[in-house]
Amino acid sequence: MTTPATDLTILEKYYDIVQIIDPFATPPLPPAASNNPQCQWECYHLGNSGLVCKNCVSLQSIQEKETFIKIEVRKGKFYMITAMPLELDGRTVALELIKCVSEKTVESFLPMPGKGTNLCRSIAKLNDLAIKDALTNIFNRRYIDEQLPLEISLAKQHNLPFSIVMADIDYFKQINDQYGHLVGDEVLKLFATQLQNNIRTSNGDWIARYGGEEFLIVLSNCPESPAYKVTEKFRKIIDQTPFTTSAGQLHITASFGVHTFSGQENDLRQLFDKVDSQLYHAKQAGRNCTASKNRTKSCQVYCQQH
Repeated sequence: MTTPATDLTILEKYYDIVQIIDPFATPPLPPAASNNPQCQWECYHLGNSGLVCKNCVSLQSIQEKETFIKIEVRKGKFYMITAMPLELDGRTVALELIKCVSEKTVESFLPMPGKGTNLCRSIAKLNDLAIKDALTNIFNRRYIDEQLPLEISLAKQHNLPFSIVMADIDYFKQINDQYGHLVGDEVLKLFATQLQNNIRTSNGDWIARYGGEEFLIVLSNCPESPAYKVTEKFRKIIDQTPFTTSAGQLHITASFGVHTFSGQENDLRQLFDKVDSQLYHAKQAGRNCTASKNRTKSCQVYCQQH
């Protein structure tokens, strides 16, 4: 889709804000002026907000080259956001169309008891469904695919290191075979909870389910040596924490691969290949192990019912 400037002028007559979002622009594109004085909009990609939206429909639109819509609550007001892909100067960006809708309008679509609080929670829950894993309630693969390119771009722009960690539950197939898939699901949820409870949220770290029994942890502004130490803490917590399941207490271990972004990786595939390589070394070293480019730490591994 290509939209000339004259088309944007026409759209501004129907929406409170019409703006172009290019997450990888350097410097960030300037915010669009609102034709509604009451419509104040902050966006990380435009340089006027320090927070990245966890469910960015513009990133999704750019990645999947489709149009996406969501409702968002900001400062007690409800906004409908439409993001559609746009070809601009040879690259794909997102055209954001933002419209403030009254509470009565929203409630007419979502009739619910109470006012304000219940509605806001329902909208937040709907937005979370797109980026959260249904089983473990942490971020999902879609979130990884959207946010990691942004992490790469920010690392290049600000010359800040970040590391990624791939975690894999040891002998997970044996758990499923011996205790059944329901117990396996319990283990996945408990494993995700342990990691989520111990990441450095104040640093902007996040965790997502990569697939199956594999999990990805992103450590912001974290070079290799500190990333290794943080990951070793994860490994020890898992090793030393009994998992209470419907089949009793299980001793679970996991292997961890650590890779620090070097600036040479051009896409996610290269990044995943390098962290997968470290995870492979961790498993080859005997599992229940943390491996990085310059360091490897392993322990004796066993999986039994206590």
